Amino acid sequence: MQEDEEEFVYEEEEDTDLAGALSSEFKSAPWYVSSMAIHCLVFLLLLVFAPDMTPREKPPIVIKMEIPIEEEPLPEPLTDIEENIPEVITETQVTEPAPVIVTTDFEVADHNETADEMEDSSALGDPDNISTFDSEAEGTPALMGVGASGGKGGGGRFGSRLGGKRNLVAKNGGNRHTEASVQWGLKWLAAHQEADGHWDNAKYGGGGHSAGDVGVSSLALLAFLGAGNSTKFGKYRDNVKRATTWLMSQQAANGCIGPHRYNAGIALMAIAESYGMSMDAKIKVSAQRAVDWATKSQHKAGGWGYVSSSKDNRNDTSVFGWWCMGIKSAKVSGLIVPSEVFERARDYIMQATTEPKAADDGYGRCRTSYSSSTDNLQGVKRGGGSPRLTAVANTCLQFLGRKRDDTQVSGTANQIIADGVCTPANQDFYRWYYAALGIFQMGVRSDYWEKWNGSMKTSLLSMQVKEGTFAENKGSWNFEADKYGSAWGRVGETALGCLMLEVYYRYESTHKK
Repeated sequence: MQEDEEEFVYEEEEDTDLAGALSSEFKSAPWYVSSMAIHCLVFLLLLVFAPDMTPREKPPIVIKMEIPIEEEPLPEPLTDIEENIPEVITETQVTEPAPVIVTTDFEVADHNETADEMEDSSALGDPDNISTFDSEAEGTPALMGVGASGGKGGGGRFGSRLGGKRNLVAKNGGNRHTEASVQWGLKWLAAHQEADGHWDNAKYGGGGHSAGDVGVSSLALLAFLGAGNSTKFGKYRDNVKRATTWLMSQQAANGCIGPHRYNAGIALMAIAESYGMSMDAKIKVSAQRAVDWATKSQHKAGGWGYVSSSKDNRNDTSVFGWWCMGIKSAKVSGLIVPSEVFERARDYIMQATTEPKAADDGYGRCRTSYSSSTDNLQGVKRGGGSPRLTAVANTCLQFLGRKRDDTQVSGTANQIIADGVCTPANQDFYRWYYAALGIFQMGVRSDYWEKWNGSMKTSLLSMQVKEGTFAENKGSWNFEADKYGSAWGRVGETALGCLMLEVYYRYESTHKK
């Protein structure tokens, strides 16, 4: 133990002596050596204990902004076809939003549809693309400017079928169901068009000399054109192009398209409107030739018959209707139609229509009839007439420049209503078609249109085939119960059904407001 203590003391003394020795050395060293030693010591201490000065990358500053996004609510599911949609019937600008025209709401719980269903859409164009046809510039305002809209090509001459279509449907008495029905009819027609562009009348129940393939193909083409399609635009432009090309291939050297009768008159109307909506130079050549034939074949008394006037002295009011509307469409399309053709036509239909007479029920009795006449019309057979030809007279009188308050115009309108509005039990698409055109021209705020349009919409929508597929009969109208159905067949009946429901925008008013 004693040795340990001695050792401890020894070591302490040794350390003390070392410190003293160093102190003594520092004191005896020159001043600058001491200074250097102190600075070296301080430098070593700074190296050991100095903080880390290495630059560090600053973390990025992230600013999170939470902006609330309001999701647009999903539209209300469409109800079925029986939905009560208010109708806007006014001749002034519609201030309420027009109904959204869709086609899916017409397809109600249909479980029979297959993969062959076509895409559904409406041919709606620029809502501002409506202008007024300048009848004064055409030189014959009483006859040339009525029932047309202006513009330069591209459908401009029939611009009401494109621009502002939604608003026209709303204000003129249609709705989304009527437009859906048109689209269904066009689907069926497109699905049953032959590869070369025509429709086979016999294949779908039609027949007879009155309406062969040229006739029903022309009606089908008119239905596509009336909905806003042409050879250059529209969902069905390919169908229109093929149908137009086929009709042109049926034109004879004299310009007549198909057999003279009804067929050629309807074809004239279709080819003229196809040109008017496309301004295609090739179509124009064919359309003008058809107009030239119409001019040449017109009877001296102003009408048209079952064959050209050079072979027959008979005018026929039923045939006349199609030729009259054909030359009208031709003039609106910008083709050359001599003014005397319209003047003679107007004289004929006025003389072939009786003046209204007072009746117990307050309606004027005004009927037209088939007429066999001499050149001066002294032999016109008026007789009892027929409801169909009364409708033809009402339409043609107005499109040839007669006013709504003209006694024959109002008389035929009265008689149309008196003969009965549309019901499924009274199916007569020939009469309904002409009555729809004529009564629409009487004014959408008139009692005539209110009575006619309501019954027409209800009947056509309820009668359209809704079962099966478009490759079968869905979208078409049955023809067997129609008084004239054996001639039109399913193709003609369906085309006429579409044309009636296109009345809200197909032609503008013939009367200046």
